[in-house]
Amino acid sequence: MLQNRLSCELIIPSYNRISILESSLKNIRAVYPDLDICIGLQGDRPTGKFLQHLMKDPHLRIIFKELPSTTATLNHCISSSSADIVLLLDDDAIPNPGWLEAHLTSFERDPNLAYSCGREIRTSKSKSILSKSLRMLIHRILGIFFSPDKKIRGYVVGWICRNGLMLGNFDLPGKCLINSPRGCNMGIRRENFTGTGGFNEDFRGNAWGFEAEFGWRMAESGKLGQYNGDAVVQHLEVPMGGSREKSRQKWFDDFLFNNKILINRLGKIAWIGSLPRIIKFSIRKTLS
Repeated sequence: MLQNRLSCELIIPSYNRISILESSLKNIRAVYPDLDICIGLQGDRPTGKFLQHLMKDPHLRIIFKELPSTTATLNHCISSSSADIVLLLDDDAIPNPGWLEAHLTSFERDPNLAYSCGREIRTSKSKSILSKSLRMLIHRILGIFFSPDKKIRGYVVGWICRNGLMLGNFDLPGKCLINSPRGCNMGIRRENFTGTGGFNEDFRGNAWGFEAEFGWRMAESGKLGQYNGDAVVQHLEVPMGGSREKSRQKWFDDFLFNNKILINRLGKIAWIGSLPRIIKFSIRKTLS
């Protein structure tokens, strides 16, 4: 199925979520039995039948990291890969059939494409009609200031501005240019990645915003990414394990620390656009 295509390897970082990782791998292998996979394990290690199953998989390798760090683990896995394209998935994200082919097609059609980002169906999130209507109005207004190649149906996807405003909308069908990907469903041309220094390892804990900081650096070097709504994953966003093991206060402290790294990259004016998300996460912390 993948003959004569760019070589690729899937990278999955995982921290203290062995049961979740085991379930996800089972689903991935059901769709892509021969896909090369690298697991970046932090914290707990597999045992028993799951470990035996991993050792028998000829298309899988495991990298163990003693100190937990999302960005350091990803950098290690990517730098040790020999693939043309590395694909990133969260350990609780399940790809739909056609996901891999969609990512590869993006890179094959554009030899200069540095990275891609696929569609994310967030199975644990739901929004009220009022919330959806307000979101639609805001994004329609903001879309006036963006060119058509950066929008889908009037919505800006995967974009961060110098003033700190961050736009997501990774749940839409279609394709457009982006400068701020999401690492839960991402493809990277490895030579471009290593040439820009990889992900910033100063990000800690939940590593919030590390993809946006990477995308901004890529944009500064003249490289944008592509959002490809055909590369679909079901993101379970399991509310346990990983960075979620920390207290809500620790999560919020890490967010503030990481947000500051992103702001320093964008410039001082970026604090303006960051205020809404600081307020949002502050409210969530208070109510939790």
